[in-house]
Amino acid sequence: MANQLSISKSKYLAGLQCHKLLWFYYNAKDEIPETDAAKQAIFDQGHEVGALAKKMFPDGIEVGAGVTDLRETLRLTANAVKHRKPLFEAAFSANGCYARVDILNPIRGDAWDIIEVKSSTSVEDVNLADIAFQTRVLTEAGLKIRRCFLCHVNNKFVRHGEIDPEEFFTLEDI
Repeated sequence: MANQLSISKSKYLAGLQCHKLLWFYYNAKDEIPETDAAKQAIFDQGHEVGALAKKMFPDGIEVGAGVTDLRETLRLTANAVKHRKPLFEAAFSANGCYARVDILNPIRGDAWDIIEVKSSTSVEDVNLADIAFQTRVLTEAGLKIRRCFLCHVNNKFVRHGEIDPEEFFTLEDI
């Protein structure tokens, strides 16, 4: 990936929402304002929801937790794929594109399901672009993708004691 332009899933989605923001990411990143407390709270909530979703796959493997080097994360993912277990935050790169998958679940044979986790309560247009980008990258990286799901909060969930992730979330095939 050195010496070639690459685009991550987050930059791709930012570019769909605002072309100028994408330009700034590549040409004037220091001029993009720091994340404020309100936006950080939203990110933190998303991380909590993501951690809860992982509990639906207790035999899953966290790929590259705490690793900041992209090449190392890609190497760890390539090794983890061989185990045919659910993978969390697996990283893939192909043709100048890069994506990390919230949950990659192995299906019989050699296929996989992509599960994108969101703290929203329904599917939004941006979620479709998000999963489409992931599907393209993973397919071009050599994985066979069977289906794609959005895992979002079940707005009819009522808490009684511990949160059961199976009841808290809705898996929607998109």
